[in-house]
Amino acid sequence: MRLLSIVIPAYNEAESIGKLLAIIQSIPTETLGYEKEIIVVDDGSKDKTGEIARGVPGIKVFTQVPNQGKGKAVQRGIRESTGELILIQDADLEYDPNDYLVLLQALKPGVDAVYGSRTLGQFSRHGWNVCPGRHPRQGFGPWLAGVLLTLWTAIWYGVWITDTLTAYKLYPAKAVRAMQLRTSGFETDHEITARLVRGGYNISEVPIAYLPRSVEEGKKIKPSDGFIAVWTLFKFRFAQ
Repeated sequence: MRLLSIVIPAYNEAESIGKLLAIIQSIPTETLGYEKEIIVVDDGSKDKTGEIARGVPGIKVFTQVPNQGKGKAVQRGIRESTGELILIQDADLEYDPNDYLVLLQALKPGVDAVYGSRTLGQFSRHGWNVCPGRHPRQGFGPWLAGVLLTLWTAIWYGVWITDTLTAYKLYPAKAVRAMQLRTSGFETDHEITARLVRGGYNISEVPIAYLPRSVEEGKKIKPSDGFIAVWTLFKFRFAQ
């Protein structure tokens, strides 16, 4: 049985973390040959996120004080993980852990990492429309940012990734643990993508479900993070 490390960076997610952990524990990854190691990194939350997570049996919880950004929380989770594969999971309920099975099933010879694409998921449900791949609840700005980042990645890296912003990324643990990551925010996802592509790792995508939440509901990513992502992808096309 192989070990899948699920890393959950969490900041002020007391309303969702308990339910999320219960759902994750119920996912039968064992049927595909993977035991689960669930790691929550409480990134300086001001609510009861860490307390709730610690109250769930079988969960490893680490705390960073003060808040250091999602990227640093992801990096802490990677360092603390012991699995052969690492899956990043946001602490809200925008993504469905049932898609773990889809991600794991996509690991075939020649595939090193698997990204869960919200774009492909929506396209498979709704087909072509004015904004292909856009969820009805997703704002036009975030959808357009995703499209532009796909094009930007294709220009600089020669790979077509329909959803570079997805929070569902299944990484080869040995590769990401060896990386000397230099970012600290949401852009860490793009730094890892850049380093994987430059390292010759093959990234595959699969359609996943997605239920976006609003800023009022706790969404934390901002328009400025899109510009940072553009710069990050450009920078790490050349930087070591």
